[in-house]
Amino acid sequence: MDEAEQYIASLPPDAQAWVREFTDYVATHYPTVPYVMFRGRPMFKFEGTYLKGYVMFTAAAKHLTAHAIDFDLIVDMKPRFPRASFGRGSIKIPYDDEAAKQPLREFIDEVMRRHGVPRVA
Repeated sequence: MDEAEQYIASLPPDAQAWVREFTDYVATHYPTVPYVMFRGRPMFKFEGTYLKGYVMFTAAAKHLTAHAIDFDLIVDMKPRFPRASFGRGSIKIPYDDEAAKQPLREFIDEVMRRHGVPRVA
């Protein structure tokens, strides 16, 4: 079992489902972005360094956190996530907020677009 799978398997069921859904989404639609572990968490990192951009997912007891270095995009996306809380580079979404899944996919797509990563259907 690789390190990413070990991390995901160690999570409670709700957290596993969310992390799997979104890591699978990125891996499926953006296969050119390397999937790595960063500080023990799944990250999709551009250009060999997180300073060039990334999408990362972490799990807490009651929410998934999506991280990106695109701080202005996170600010712009706030209205799309009425139940989320926000950090400078993060969106914290409660696991029971199913309505946030589509805006989260759109957030990921926009991060990738900004960094010139082509989407595979």
